[in-house]
Amino acid sequence: MARTTKPLTDKEIKTAKPITHQDGRVTERKLFDGGGMYLAITPKGQKWWRLKYNFNGKERRISLGVYPTVSLADARAKREQYRRMIADGADPLEMEKSKKERVQKEAIKKANTFQVIAQKWWKNYQDQVSEGYHDQLRRRIETYLYPTLQNKPIDEITRLEIIEILEEIKGRELHEMPRRIYMILNKIFKYAVTHEYAPHNIIADIELKNILGKKIQRHYPTLTKEADIRGLLQAIEEYSGDYATRMALTILPFVFVRSHNIRHMEWAEIDFTTQEWIIPAEKMKTKEAFVLPLPHQVITLLKAIRENATSTRYVFPSFRSDGKPLSDNTLITALRRMGYTKEEFVPHSFRAMFSTIAYEHANREGGHSYSGEVIEALLAHKEPNKVKAAYNRSKYREPMRGLIQWYADYLEGVKYGKR
Repeated sequence: MARTTKPLTDKEIKTAKPITHQDGRVTERKLFDGGGMYLAITPKGQKWWRLKYNFNGKERRISLGVYPTVSLADARAKREQYRRMIADGADPLEMEKSKKERVQKEAIKKANTFQVIAQKWWKNYQDQVSEGYHDQLRRRIETYLYPTLQNKPIDEITRLEIIEILEEIKGRELHEMPRRIYMILNKIFKYAVTHEYAPHNIIADIELKNILGKKIQRHYPTLTKEADIRGLLQAIEEYSGDYATRMALTILPFVFVRSHNIRHMEWAEIDFTTQEWIIPAEKMKTKEAFVLPLPHQVITLLKAIRENATSTRYVFPSFRSDGKPLSDNTLITALRRMGYTKEEFVPHSFRAMFSTIAYEHANREGGHSYSGEVIEALLAHKEPNKVKAAYNRSKYREPMRGLIQWYADYLEGVKYGKR
């Protein structure tokens, strides 16, 4: 005759305690309710519902919850649910494991938002680009991508969402910005796929030219006529704004570096003995240290600035705080106050101005005799061949000094009408 198990009662469960032996040991007590279900009272007094069952000839155990969070009635209902699953050929233990894995994956998925992955890529990318460009990438991500994608799991983002973002930017007539955002997205998704945050790089499936049309080659606006250059240099000299801003703009035409470099110029980087500016690798777009020879006009200006210096670190400190350099918009705002629109002149235009004038005056009367390689070296354009690049830095050191001094004299002659 089969053994009958007397069902448990709430009173019995509430008063149940673990087994205390004569020698003082405390061990687990089991109270059975039938159908393989029992209540296990641990030595510490915790009460766990468990179900013992056989599946494919193997004995299995699965938790039904903790009493009193899971009541007697709830535990019995769960027992019957599991017994039906067993009858249908499903193992409750494996099903619960799968469910937990799905829940964990879903939680990870929700945690891996576009913002989280974009931040990881951005930090990882820091050593590959200059400090200024790295910060520029952050601003572009926050401005153009976060409004739509910030809290969305990265593996749920669709191609159509990306296309809509690119088309919206294109509609604002931001010229090259859609392509730049596309390239940023491509790098972020490559990173996501590499680290298995996303199964596929959806950006690679987007044909950019079908969205944006044929790429139009655009160049930075600049001034190349001597009368226009004279007007610009005189406008800088007459600028009545902040002293550091005026001096940064006074020196920038002579050194034609990127805006970030002039704004972050530090006294420690200037060698007054060799008359050189040693820009560290982390500040350069090429991620290689750059030695720029300085014409005597710049050395004279720097010495004058040093006498009135308010910062021991930055040559051109912010007027708001001498512990920080000039901000991104300072030079742009100053040019606008002088009357130059963004279509006419921007800080980067000084580089285009030097390049155009240097090439136009090469090997001609009243010009200079330096080659295009020297011009490109002064612009710190990266040579893809590392051996050749190292050779060029050594070979062109003195020609670079000669050309930049010629250009400084040219600007000075233009400004004072001596040409």
